[in-house]
Amino acid sequence: MRYHRFFLPLLAVVILTVSCKKPDEYPIIPAIDFKNIYSVRDNQGYDENVYVTIGFTDGDGDIGYHTVESGLNDPIFDDPASPYYNDYIVTTYKLNNGTWSVLDTFLRARLPFLTPDGPNKSLKGEIVREFPVPLALVNDTLRYEIFLYDRALHKSNVVTTSGIVLTTR
Repeated sequence: MRYHRFFLPLLAVVILTVSCKKPDEYPIIPAIDFKNIYSVRDNQGYDENVYVTIGFTDGDGDIGYHTVESGLNDPIFDDPASPYYNDYIVTTYKLNNGTWSVLDTFLRARLPFLTPDGPNKSLKGEIVREFPVPLALVNDTLRYEIFLYDRALHKSNVVTTSGIVLTTR
């Protein structure tokens, strides 16, 4: 009986503390960090695709676009000639005699509309993208530099993946 006198107020304090937790807050400029890189091989043991995982946060949640057909985006995001048509931008580097050089492989993508419903728009998550192995490679080492744009045209920081040795034909 004496335990009930202390247990119920303690339980109420715990519930109030947990329920009063503030939502996560992040800067409105997207921030990304490199998480993982790996490749997948075909039946003959050659690398076919590279997968890269990045983590991201964005305080106002304005990451990603609606489909072009929806008509819900600002026109700058639906014009293929616009530098903001794609919001996931990748530069590919190849290791040549100890020096990284840029490949003319343009990897860009449009992320889907990620803004959550409700008053708290903060976003935190991971993005996994598949990159094809460039055809001209012969057992080379690659790495990638990646950044994002949000719909306010904020550019995230740039992350660099670790190098990955690829077995190719």
